[in-house]
Amino acid sequence: MGKSVAETTELLEEIQRLMELKGENPFKVRAFERAAQTISAAESDSDLEKRARAGSLTELAGVGKGIADVLTEFLLHGKSTVRDELLAALPEGLLQLTQVPGLGPKKARLLIDELGIHSLGELEYACKENRLLKLPGFGEKIQHKIQEGVRFLDSTRGMQRLSEAFASAGAILPEILAAADGLRVSETGALRRRVETLSALEFLVEVSDTAGARAAAEARVQKAIEQYRRKHGGTIAIEIHYSAASRFGYELARTTGSEAHWLALSSGSLAAGQFADCESEEKFYARLGLPVIAPEMRETGEEVALARRGELDQVLPWNGIRGVFHNHTTRSDGTATLEQMVVAAKQKGFSYIGISDHSQSAFYAHGLKSDDLKAQEKEIRDLQQNHPDIRIFWGVESDILADGSLDYEVSELKRFDFVVASIHSRFQMDRETMTQRVLEAVRNPYTTFLGHATGRLLLGRKGYELDMEKIIEEAARRKVAIEINANPARLDIDWRWGPSLRKNGTFVSVNPDAHDTAGLDDTLYGIAMARKALLPSSLVVNSRSADEVAEWLKRG
Repeated sequence: MGKSVAETTELLEEIQRLMELKGENPFKVRAFERAAQTISAAESDSDLEKRARAGSLTELAGVGKGIADVLTEFLLHGKSTVRDELLAALPEGLLQLTQVPGLGPKKARLLIDELGIHSLGELEYACKENRLLKLPGFGEKIQHKIQEGVRFLDSTRGMQRLSEAFASAGAILPEILAAADGLRVSETGALRRRVETLSALEFLVEVSDTAGARAAAEARVQKAIEQYRRKHGGTIAIEIHYSAASRFGYELARTTGSEAHWLALSSGSLAAGQFADCESEEKFYARLGLPVIAPEMRETGEEVALARRGELDQVLPWNGIRGVFHNHTTRSDGTATLEQMVVAAKQKGFSYIGISDHSQSAFYAHGLKSDDLKAQEKEIRDLQQNHPDIRIFWGVESDILADGSLDYEVSELKRFDFVVASIHSRFQMDRETMTQRVLEAVRNPYTTFLGHATGRLLLGRKGYELDMEKIIEEAARRKVAIEINANPARLDIDWRWGPSLRKNGTFVSVNPDAHDTAGLDDTLYGIAMARKALLPSSLVVNSRSADEVAEWLKRG
């Protein structure tokens, strides 16, 4: 049936949500979540189908026999009995309604039972007529939040997260290359700039100067896109730009850079005729007296000023991360053991790894109690003896409680090498209360890193309201590093806070928030965001060596 990696991941995520709504065993729900993470990182669509035919899906991390059966049915026959049975067991529209941020299963069922609302369109209309106001547990404030949530869903329809866009682009690029018949093809636009969410995949295709040849090339490319759609589906737009060979570099620069980047380059006066012979980007930027500015940096215009001052080389390089913090193991909600995570980190070239399983209040993630901490501390110290060539730092991801305190007593917090302080509950606080909650956590002397600062889930949940400027300033004063959570569903803190981070000299740490060994690879997404933020290596804690990081962790 030719199901794509994206479609297969979406199926597993949908089953996970349906199971949650039905109240299935949390361990079973978590199994589908882990499998979705594994499948989303699969090499290719054809690789999945080959595994399904060969019966080897269970060789993938987190894919047991039951989930393998679900995948095989979907990949080979295009259907899912498990999904259909779950849907049939739930009220019509419940799944769709609970996708609205802030609308949980209990309130959604009330809307279905009392108002007969079964779709987002009906919900939006009911809000306009103020029909929710008289329902128990609702009111004007909640109705307003639901309206905001519906608008948020509308604004993200047809979009993809960067990781999904990579998978889609990887599937369509071979088709376009074949259609280009040996001429150059490059990704461009937001995809090439590594923007965290995309509404379109853009490509630049080289064509012959003659009108007839160009028309033929355009027809071949459009046919390739149609073939891709038939094979893989998907709703994200695909935009094709064309260029003669002699000006390919100019067009690649023009279609890649943001409007702000282009204005900073030119003050609005870069006439195409000046660059008719710029067949490469190197030649284009050289004509402007600049080094080539990396595509992911071409966002705000600040990068042009850095280039003119010769300071681009201070930005964190792609190979600049020497170790990673914020990683989970099977002791909480990870799928890999401590040793598997350590060995994988070594194989990926890291010189240290920080282990930070969830704290005790995170019951949903099997957070560690006092006895668990003792056992894990011993396990880490013993394992360090067996792996002297990589430094293992022992930490915890501590929940930030409602009053801003951390999740253990001081006697326990002081034992860790580091603490990642994160919010996992009570997202609906108002801006002032939430800001004070986070500030209190940042001021805690045992907080090392502020984890996923706004709690956003890209295309899934807006971040909670915060005065981020205050948080950044306080973190700088307390020498707390704000995390760039590299999980492609988060990428939080937003790279757009780069100017404030740099102005205040706030430390940052690029952390994968890995829940399995494959999750360590997400570090690259975080590096991309750090480069978009133009962060210098000097502010990125884990660009330092193991010894330097160990010394930094002792900061007082």
